[in-house]
Amino acid sequence: MVLAVSLPTGLRASNVRVLFSGGTLTEWTVPTPKSGPSALILDQTGSCCWFVEYYGDKIGHLNPNTNTFQEWTIPTANANPYSLTITSNAGIPELWGTEYAPGKIFMFSPTSDIFREYSVPYGGEVGVGYISVEPTGPEVRVWFTETLNNANVELIYDPTTGNATLYKDYFPAAVGGGAYGVYAQSNSVWFAGFSAIVRWDRASQQYTMWQLPIHGSAIGRFISMDSYGQVWYTQGTASGTSLDNFVGILRPDSTITEWRLPTPGADVREISINPQSEQPWITERSSTAGNGAIAVLGNSSGGTAFSSPETTAPSSGTPITLGSVPQVLTSTNNTVVPNSRQVRGVTGELFTEYSLTSSAPQGAITDSQGNIWISEPGINKIARLSGLSPDFALNVSPPSISLPPSGSGNVSITGTSLYGYGGTPSIDALNLPSGVTMSLDENPLNIRPGENASSHVTIDVGPNVTAGNRQIILRGNDGTIAHTTSLLLTVSNSTSSPTSSSTSKPQCLIATATYGSDLSSEVESLRNFRDSIMKSQTGASFLTIFNSWYYSFSPTIADYLRQHSGTREMMKGVLYLLIGSLAISSDVYSVLAVYPEYATLLSGLMASGMIGAVYMGIPLGFVKRKLRLNLRFSIHLSAALLFCGLGGILVGLNLGSTILLMIASSLTVVSSAYGSAALTAEAIAHLTKYSKVT
Repeated sequence: MVLAVSLPTGLRASNVRVLFSGGTLTEWTVPTPKSGPSALILDQTGSCCWFVEYYGDKIGHLNPNTNTFQEWTIPTANANPYSLTITSNAGIPELWGTEYAPGKIFMFSPTSDIFREYSVPYGGEVGVGYISVEPTGPEVRVWFTETLNNANVELIYDPTTGNATLYKDYFPAAVGGGAYGVYAQSNSVWFAGFSAIVRWDRASQQYTMWQLPIHGSAIGRFISMDSYGQVWYTQGTASGTSLDNFVGILRPDSTITEWRLPTPGADVREISINPQSEQPWITERSSTAGNGAIAVLGNSSGGTAFSSPETTAPSSGTPITLGSVPQVLTSTNNTVVPNSRQVRGVTGELFTEYSLTSSAPQGAITDSQGNIWISEPGINKIARLSGLSPDFALNVSPPSISLPPSGSGNVSITGTSLYGYGGTPSIDALNLPSGVTMSLDENPLNIRPGENASSHVTIDVGPNVTAGNRQIILRGNDGTIAHTTSLLLTVSNSTSSPTSSSTSKPQCLIATATYGSDLSSEVESLRNFRDSIMKSQTGASFLTIFNSWYYSFSPTIADYLRQHSGTREMMKGVLYLLIGSLAISSDVYSVLAVYPEYATLLSGLMASGMIGAVYMGIPLGFVKRKLRLNLRFSIHLSAALLFCGLGGILVGLNLGSTILLMIASSLTVVSSAYGSAALTAEAIAHLTKYSKVT
């Protein structure tokens, strides 16, 4: 069923859900009195949680299933642990954190109780602050900010020696004098600068900056990222009466959209993206106003949009080698009986706020079940907000699309059940631009409790639509609850291929030309697989060789496809099985994501095997049957080369040799693909021979 989405005139993005929604707030009191718990992170189980105790000088862990706290005392007196992150080394979790007062970085392995400290030069004077870690290996790359020194620091940890190398660099003036929050990706790092959102890229060795809107004395605070690669941030001030507290998002087209928190003196702090709904949760510390809260942005449309053209500046850094002496910490264990109470959220047009009164919340993080975990240093507790009223979230994937005049493209709109919601919200567009039409293959969405429901959306741009950016607001309404989300439509200047919104990464040129946009769901699927394997040394090494080969011919093919619509349609069929194969391989990678090298190896073998079987094996099978080719030698040779490639990868990882990894990974992929093709061809030839005999 295809239904056109009409534009109701005169409507605005409103939220018609009930004014009050309830939830259960469960609180555990930390055993050490007045310890100031903060810096929550999820543990390896994906539930709760690790934290530090700023005044108690401890590292803590809460197991909510047994109501048990474990605490380890940091050896340095008056350490004031400030921030915390987690990674894994050979599958073993490692915690990295900062000690604000003495200016130190620590590594703690809860499995072995081994603790290491690294003193930062002039540490007690620079304000060692927030920390994050790149999801790569075998080296551990930790990033932190020096909030009093306008600097950021990369710490590279060698697990074989325990030594670390620091690279300190100072932010460009446009950042505003420093940064608080930091969010590390593979080979790029984001910072919440006082005046700008900042990205540092390893490949270019430079900063890219987007200026934040100016609001009195408000500064950038914390930063996070959703699954679409969009950057979310908080910007605020500690004034007890100010309304200058905002949640914002930096979009791929270098525009910033922001939403003002409704409560005076909110003093926004940490931000966490719900992995189910993509909704941002924000803590409002409000220590001056005395009305601390946890808030969620329920409707991601509307807001105020600003253009923030990116600027760049070079980076530099001088290496400093640091050593450490390992120590063994002893934990204490305590069981605490939690208290629970009902809380009611006040829902305005966009936000729902749950009052936490005098707790002065600092950290917030959402787990895979949709529970919100909160650190409450003001009352020395860890809290969980759960059992919220049934609700749904609305998201568009991808969140932006670029089309030329007379062009057509596709996105998906998904409704996600939250807290047991079940219903059938209808989807309509509130501000569809003139000359642009939209249709859905399923409307309304049938959302079952605990599940998602999606609809395929087709967007057609008329021939006379002028170039520019348009924000299309989509609303889902079941008669009681309504939520809105937005789709950024960029109409390009001509029928030529749109320029990628992310020039920092290689483009999928052939797929982009085939589907008309590098933001189409099909191209996004290919990009996601590439970005996944880039997180490992093996994957990054292979892509170096692959990109050199691919970009030697893909621009010519892409130009041809743009000029021949019939060939583009044929190419969609050719790419269909490739996208499906990589989607399956991406799922395999996700299961093993905590072990990026193993995940890359297994998903890469699966992808190359399926691609070889489909694109080479099937046609080769019929050629073999016709010409009576003998492929047994090819199978044996492929197997031998495959084992050589796998062995080379293991040696390359141990030696840290990029050249060996490039050669071995390429050999592994080629031998896997050809071996799979030969096996498939043998099977097809055998089956067709048997079919002919019978």
